[in-house]
Amino acid sequence: MDSLHKHVNQLFAKYKGSKQIQELKREILSNLEAKVADLTAGGMSYSDAVDAARRSITSIDDLIDDQSKVYVNQMTAELVQRGLLYFLIAWIVTMPFRIFGSGILLNGLLLLGSIVLGIVYVVLRLKKQDMHLGRTAAFDVQAAFRRRKLAWIIWAIFIIVTVLYNTAMLFGSNIWFQTQVKIAGPYHFAMLGTQYALPFVSLLIPMLFHIVPGLMMKYEAGEDDGYEA
Repeated sequence: MDSLHKHVNQLFAKYKGSKQIQELKREILSNLEAKVADLTAGGMSYSDAVDAARRSITSIDDLIDDQSKVYVNQMTAELVQRGLLYFLIAWIVTMPFRIFGSGILLNGLLLLGSIVLGIVYVVLRLKKQDMHLGRTAAFDVQAAFRRRKLAWIIWAIFIIVTVLYNTAMLFGSNIWFQTQVKIAGPYHFAMLGTQYALPFVSLLIPMLFHIVPGLMMKYEAGEDDGYEA
């Protein structure tokens, strides 16, 4: 049934592997195999039966339910945990920038964000009741993948625009008037470097968007799971 496997894989090529998708994929493959078996039992050649089975299903778009049930509190707890880790790393990395005004503000905001996320995470972890852990909500996993891609595109555009803007503001007049660009000592160099480096802290945002679809699939509620919604 290699040709049927290949056909089914092509049908599902644009869909990510959530539990719902995997279950539907197995069901369609099983139906196609059963159809081939019925056709060959009726006298049709195997190759013709496979072709007929493949022609019977050319798209599964109408069969896909965009919404998947996810254990929302479990997913949220891990998302907050990841966010806390990212904020703490960013806070540590930006400590050297505290010698500048914008660096002090950013480092302080990252510390505040870490404290808030830490409190939220502790609260979520303290709630271990089955009713809390088993609460589900419907999410569109495919839309989450699209939002992840969009977040990275927007972030890349933001970084490009920021770098170009900083370059124009810092060196534009020197370039326009064809004068030599001078960096007056290590402190001046550090200031310039900080203005270029600080916008990259915004990497936290697309990173959080990046992990959401994976967490949705990780905590997707299957039909045989023990928790009740």
